[in-house]
Order: sequence, then structure tokens, then C-alpha cells
Amino acid sequence: MPPQPTQKAQPQKPAPANAANNQQANQPQGQAAGQQKPARVIQGFDQKAFAKNLAMEASQVIPGNISEADRKFVVEIIHKFCLLCGDALVKDEKYNLNAQQASMITQFIGEWTFHKSIDLINGGIAPELREGVLQKVAFTVFEIAKQAISKNLPQEQTIQVIEIQVKNCFKQAIEDLKAKGKIDDKLAQNTMSQSSIDVMSQAQFEEEQSIGDDLSDAKILKLASLALLIKKLPKEKAEAIIAKFNQSEAQVLSQYVKMPNLEQKIDKGITIRCLNEIKEVLPEPKVVSPDRIYAKLFKIVKTNDKNKISNIIDNERPLIKQFVLSPYTKDEVKIPARVSNVIVKYLEEKLSDHDN
Repeated sequence: MPPQPTQKAQPQKPAPANAANNQQANQPQGQAAGQQKPARVIQGFDQKAFAKNLAMEASQVIPGNISEADRKFVVEIIHKFCLLCGDALVKDEKYNLNAQQASMITQFIGEWTFHKSIDLINGGIAPELREGVLQKVAFTVFEIAKQAISKNLPQEQTIQVIEIQVKNCFKQAIEDLKAKGKIDDKLAQNTMSQSSIDVMSQAQFEEEQSIGDDLSDAKILKLASLALLIKKLPKEKAEAIIAKFNQSEAQVLSQYVKMPNLEQKIDKGITIRCLNEIKEVLPEPKVVSPDRIYAKLFKIVKTNDKNKISNIIDNERPLIKQFVLSPYTKDEVKIPARVSNVIVKYLEEKLSDHDN
């Protein structure tokens, strides 16, 4: 963030001889005289690490036409502004932000610094003129984002407001450079016509449209729904699951796992239906789980007439009867897992025959 002007320190009058003693006596217990107030922190928000990660992520998506020197500029300016933003948010007692809010604002700074630095480079603006423009953009994002969060605006609305203000601010900054004679009209127009965010959005859209051209729509929906679950797993576990698919399916699944905001792009109802269809074709687990068997028994008992179930097990041994009726009685009946699995399957078959 742009450094704010600081007030000039005023000379202080010497304190009376007994003032120091009085002040020390009035200090809170555990705070020695002369100790500074502990530095303020936002629990769960490490501004240094976050700024470093954002800069590293940006370095991986810089367009290929950008020179090495300009790539270095982009990474360094993102790190600088994100760190300044993070420090300012931590020290800001007025808004008292939490870690999620601080991270969101810092990420807005990083993203818009990235896009506008690319626009300045592609527009042909000299390196010595870029930081001043980006500083104005970053400060605009910083202030707008804080106000939006304080008013509890929805994230989508916050993003839209920031985008409008950034475009206005960027245009004004370029106009100011032209007015000062630092760039000509042609260079100004060329720079203002740049929009790396639109270029990248179009590229992402085309990539998403081309995903899985050789797969049916139904299969793609199932893979996307499965990706929602895989995204929440540890990286190694997710990769192991993806590796079990054939090359075409694995590629689609991997792309969906990496896709940001996937949850917002798939209808919840479709996701549930697809996952249920996947569940129906999954083979039975080789290891029989007692909890799984009891859950199945509980579902059978609760969705069928008690008298009908009692008639089916009427001639069975007492222990089997106790097990089958345990969802009603809440009594724990210990039976070997494989035996209880056979009983549950028997119940399912008998109930199915009865319905038919």
C-alpha cells in the first residue's frame, strides 16, 4: 500500500520526578515499565507466507510472451504490494478482520496487481512508470475491499465493484501519465485497450469447453461430481484415485479437481444424482464392516413393516432374531461380521420376493 504521511513528532516536556513511579504503579500486572505493546496479529493469517505464495503462484501463470526481466518485475511487485497490504490489515484495529477476510483482500491485491502489470507491459509502458500506476490500483482495491467487507456485501458483488473501480482508476492513471507528457496518446490508447483478465478468462472458458470431447455428457458430469469429493482429499490420495481411471477419464478428472469454484459450476441436484449412480455400480467392499452392515440393517428395518420382518425370522434362532430386531430394541447383539452380512442379504431377498 502507498505509505501514508506520518505526523511530525512533537517535543515533550520533562515529566515530574515522581511521574515515572506513578506510571509504573498504574501499569497492568505483568507488563514491565518501558515494555512495548505486543504486536497485533490476525490469528491464522501469516502475511509474509501468504504474500510469498501469491507471488509464486503468479510466476507460474505469466504469459509466455513476457520477457525474463518483466517476469521478475511482475513477481516482485506482487510480493511487495501483498506484503504491504497484509501488514496494513494486521495493524488495522478499526476493521478487526479475521484471517479469511484478510486473505481475501490480499488476494484481490495480488490478482489485480498481476493483471494490470501485464497490461502495462503489453501496452509498452516503461518500467520506471509502472509502479506508480500499480500503486494507485492496489490502493483502490485495498480501500474498496475493506469497505465492502465491512458492509457485508456478497463476494460476487464485491468482485464486480472492485473490477469497475480498478478499470476507472487504471484509465485515470494512464491519462495522468499522458497529461504529464510521459507517454503519448498512441501509447496511452494502446495500454488502455489491454485486458489480460479478459484474455485469460477466454482461454479458461475454451479449455473448459474442450474438456473430454471424446466422453459422453453423462460421464463428464459424473467425473465432475466425483472431482468435488476428490478435491477434499490429501493430494497423494487424490492422485492415487485419479490414476485408477483410463487416460482420457483421468485427464478430465484431474482438470476438474484443479478447476477453481467447481462447486459453483455444477448444480447440487445433478451432483447428488451422479454420485448416487456411481454408488450403485460400485462393487461391494472386500472387507465386511460391522458398522456398514448395521447401517444397512437399520435402513431395512426402518423402511419395512415390523410384522413382515418378524414373520420372515419367525423360525430363526433367538440370537438371529435379536440381531434383526436390534434397531428397535437398541440392544447391542454381537454376531460375526460375515454372519450378520449373510443375514442382511437374506432379509433383502425375502423382502424383495414378498414385494414381487
